[in-house]
Amino acid sequence: MQTRARRFDSSWEETLLIEPHIMKTTFRKHLLVVVLAAAVGAAACSGTEAETAPVETVRSIPVRTATVQTRDLAETLSLTGTLDPRAQVTVVPEVSARLVRVLRNEGDRVTPGQLIAVLDDADFRLARDRAKAYLDVAEANRAHAHAEKDRADSLLKTGGITDKDHLAAQVAVQVSEASAAQARSELAITDRQMGRSQITAPIGGRIARRHADAGTIVAAGTPLYTIVDDSTFEFRSSVPSGDFGKIRVGEHVVVTVDALPGFVTEGEVNRIAPQVDARSRAFEVIIRVPGRPQLVSGLFARAQVKVRDVPGSLTVPPAALLRDGSDPSKAQTYVVAGNKVERRDVLVGVEVPDAVQVTSGLKAGEVVVIDPPSALGPGTQVQVEAGS
Repeated sequence: MQTRARRFDSSWEETLLIEPHIMKTTFRKHLLVVVLAAAVGAAACSGTEAETAPVETVRSIPVRTATVQTRDLAETLSLTGTLDPRAQVTVVPEVSARLVRVLRNEGDRVTPGQLIAVLDDADFRLARDRAKAYLDVAEANRAHAHAEKDRADSLLKTGGITDKDHLAAQVAVQVSEASAAQARSELAITDRQMGRSQITAPIGGRIARRHADAGTIVAAGTPLYTIVDDSTFEFRSSVPSGDFGKIRVGEHVVVTVDALPGFVTEGEVNRIAPQVDARSRAFEVIIRVPGRPQLVSGLFARAQVKVRDVPGSLTVPPAALLRDGSDPSKAQTYVVAGNKVERRDVLVGVEVPDAVQVTSGLKAGEVVVIDPPSALGPGTQVQVEAGS
């Protein structure tokens, strides 16, 4: 009995010693199962989310387009400049006097030789009267000298006068002749001074400015009027040296004036400066423009000079070209191919307000983008707007 009790006790103790180890192992197994289940559940959830996530589509950029067309162009040069009168004269008195009358004002039209102002001529009249009196005295002395010489000639023949006296009579004639000539010159000068008190227009045209009022004492050379010949204007413009060979004398020109909307007139290339300015690299062109009632000197004007015709040109709108300004003959454009665009380098030629000639890089019928958006790049997917 004691032996069995001891075995029982020993077996119970072994059981007590083994059970904690078994419990720990069982707990670990259960924990591993829970972790694996959680991992499988997470994977299943993530897989579902990946399967149900929406696929992102490529966004198309809306653009406006134009087709490369073939048309006839005319190469022209656009010039800007100022309309100057063919002649401009400042009228000044040649003598000093008081200005008595002014007969014309700004805007009045005058003809060559027309009286436009009068100076006080009282002093000139007195000077003329004095010169006339000197001439009368000189003429009387001249007549007396001639009479004395005739008498001396008669006395010399009869011996009633010496050679010395006869020579003196001859000298007296010469002196009287010189005095008379001098008096006549003095009278002519005073007559001329009298005429200078009458101020006349040296050219025909229009009074641009009156500089003095009646009653003013003016010195010789003081401006009284400025007269411009507006029968013909000269349009002067500086042209880049690269266009020197494109302009010829006699070419017809279409001229417009910014200050006169709708006004159009024609002119003609009159002169071309034979020298290019070293600093500006430009030369001057002078175009003759017939006078019109609307035109006045100093107006800013524009001129179009036709250079040549360019038939059958490939053209695109100016808004289809991208330029960096380094070379005016080079540009870039976007060409629509399918639903994407590609960027092309092109060479340009003649330019008119609504079209630019493309000499290389495009073909007729191709479609180019107008006003390309900043987000546009090679290979960008685009959507052509309706009506473009």
